[in-house]
Amino acid sequence: MLDDETLSLKTLDSSSSDSLPLLLAAAPRMLETLRSKRITGIFLILNTHDFTGRTSGDRLPCVYLRDLDPDAAPSVVNSDILLECAPSELVQTFDIATDKAWSPALQYLDGEQDVFYVRPFQTAYEDVERMGAANYGRWTTLPYKLLGDDREAIAYAQPLILDDGTVYGVLGVELLESYMDTKLPWNELQNDHHGSYLLASTTSDLKGEVLDLHVTSNTGEQSVPLRNAKWELTLRRSNNCWYYMMDGRQQIASIRQISLYSRNAPFSGERWLLVGVVGKNDLFSFSQSMTKLMGLAVLLTMGIGLACAFLVSFGLAQPVAQLSKELVDAQEQRKAVPEFSRTGIRELDQLAESIVTLSTDNYKAAVAERNRIEHERDYDALTGLYSRQAFFRVCGELFEKPDTLRHAALMMTDLDNLKTINDTYGHDRGDIYLRQTAHSLRQNSPGGTVVARLSGDEFLLLFYGYETREALRADIKKLEENFAQSSAALPDGKGLCIRMSGGVAWYPEDALDLDTLKKYADFAMYEVKHSTKGEIREFDMERYRAGVYAMEQRSDFEKLIRERRVDYDFQPIVSAHDGHVVAYEALMRPQLPTLRSPLTVMQLASEMGRMYDIEKLTLFRACECYEELKAAGKLDADALIFVNSIASVSLSDEDWASYCEAHSATLPKLVVEITEEEEMNERELERKRDFLGSPGAFALDDYGSGYSNGNSLLTVAPKYVKVDIAIIRGIDTDADKQQFLKTLIDYARPRGIYVLAEGVETLSELRKVLEMGVDLLQGYCLARPATEPVAIDEKAAEVIAEVERQKAEREEAGP
Repeated sequence: MLDDETLSLKTLDSSSSDSLPLLLAAAPRMLETLRSKRITGIFLILNTHDFTGRTSGDRLPCVYLRDLDPDAAPSVVNSDILLECAPSELVQTFDIATDKAWSPALQYLDGEQDVFYVRPFQTAYEDVERMGAANYGRWTTLPYKLLGDDREAIAYAQPLILDDGTVYGVLGVELLESYMDTKLPWNELQNDHHGSYLLASTTSDLKGEVLDLHVTSNTGEQSVPLRNAKWELTLRRSNNCWYYMMDGRQQIASIRQISLYSRNAPFSGERWLLVGVVGKNDLFSFSQSMTKLMGLAVLLTMGIGLACAFLVSFGLAQPVAQLSKELVDAQEQRKAVPEFSRTGIRELDQLAESIVTLSTDNYKAAVAERNRIEHERDYDALTGLYSRQAFFRVCGELFEKPDTLRHAALMMTDLDNLKTINDTYGHDRGDIYLRQTAHSLRQNSPGGTVVARLSGDEFLLLFYGYETREALRADIKKLEENFAQSSAALPDGKGLCIRMSGGVAWYPEDALDLDTLKKYADFAMYEVKHSTKGEIREFDMERYRAGVYAMEQRSDFEKLIRERRVDYDFQPIVSAHDGHVVAYEALMRPQLPTLRSPLTVMQLASEMGRMYDIEKLTLFRACECYEELKAAGKLDADALIFVNSIASVSLSDEDWASYCEAHSATLPKLVVEITEEEEMNERELERKRDFLGSPGAFALDDYGSGYSNGNSLLTVAPKYVKVDIAIIRGIDTDADKQQFLKTLIDYARPRGIYVLAEGVETLSELRKVLEMGVDLLQGYCLARPATEPVAIDEKAAEVIAEVERQKAEREEAGP
């Protein structure tokens, strides 16, 4: 700015208008630094004159930004930033709120020779040796307040020095005292919150026996005494321990030096310390109390132990040994109730009787408890039906006896309206509904049917022992008809019909094992649940296989994502002027049995909410295949790569960084295709644009078949427009399509947009689009997609050369 005379050192600090270009240029970088560092403020003050010659009231050009809560998430619109000082033109330009004490310039006052910005500037200004600017940097030892503001802060400032040694201002950062309080967790020093942290400076020798400190910031209980002492403190050393007296109490201090300045810096004599302080009595009170308590406990334990040991050894050793032996014998003989002989000592005999009584009671209780546990294990507490475990145990035993099963059927049912009853009348009525259902199933099922509550509102029934399947089907039909007459009473006195949906699988026709029958019955039941409801449906193998295929597709989709089971074919994109290959489009080729079409993959990704995974897989895998072919010499070295992208999805910062690291050589050749059939998401589109930067480019795919041609063209701002195959097909005989293409070319050419005719399949179509002036060509007429791209069709190349020759002849002939 000095070179092009935008600024002048003579008038730089004269007024805000003279310094405005520099302040406007510096403000964005200051804001970026404020965002990236854990600081509460940043400032730039311009001055080229000796402060000793300044008069009170002089106004210095300044930008002073402040963030009251650096730990909070930053606002996108900078609503959490305040301007403390800045020219009004800068305030209007950046649209940042001003603080209550805002001023357009910083006012210098007499007596401020030690203020946060004067000392670093004046020291550099007066130093004839002119060290580097960083050597003059200084942290203020005294908190300061901006004019009109009540918040105290400390600051680090260093002068701004030109190569010729001219000092033209000060740049620095600020930390509010209130913010530093949150970063000095004084309550960690002592559990009863009796500690303090001090941030102090000293010019004393740290190896001496006395330290004179000036306290800059503090947290904890020392605030009031230190304020009374005017923030001055003297530490003394005793037995390698620092201490001082405060209000008649000895305080223990631990210091840690903070190295802020280099050894030869002008302010290296100001040593900064972090001091942790805890009162001596508070520090050692816990250990002293514990020492006394432990001593007393040891003495008491020893006294009681010796006394008890003496009594037991003297009077009870033999009878106790006898009882112990008889108890051991009973355990070895596995007697539930032991038998003891009398010892003649009343207390021991009472103990033996109590043991016998307790053992008897325990034995009876254990038997009752075992019976209770078995019942709870085998029967559902609410309905009294078999539990899940009991059902499968009983049925498992039956399936080991095919002669007993003969013709059998497994029916799985699910109540249709239990959730409505629970939500409308409460869970108590829902429980009544379940008990009535269980009663109806028991009452209307043939004798011997195994009935169980599986879980929630699901029930299982095993019918077995039938001579024919028709007889079994008749009983199931009768159960369905009788069950339809069952109802449960509602709170209003009305009856609610019990409705259930169910599925039936046949033994041995559908399966020979219980697990498979359950799976088939479950499938048949959920077919009913998702269609008509309220009926019993038999298992159908054809429908099951169709459903299984859909599940296999979803499983293969997960495998495709997890194992990256996709390759890419490449189709050449050819110059319409000379027929050379300009680029290749990467076309997805899934490598799994149920997933062969990219359209199927995209449909599943949309249904399963996995569009991001496809976007990431496409970008990484397409570029890997491109680089492998390029390394093998099977692609033109200068050719671009067109990769399809989902308009509404963009990679995360972390994944994009990984892509740039892995494919930095391919990034300048990457063209991202945005399909016009997809609804645009401008926020994600801008993220893609920011990621690609200047080397990358957009291509608008399938132009002419999407939501809005004009809007998409303006939104994407592509470098390439690929005209959809629906427009190109038959264009040699369709005047409307020709007009559409002409309008697009007329729009694109003056804006530097390349028009690409996609899906050119005949030589007639090729000739027509060449005559109309498209820039690029793609289609089966020129070359088909292939794992290893093939050469351009000779006939197509001849047409390109012929049309280009005709254009040259017309240009030579003139108008």
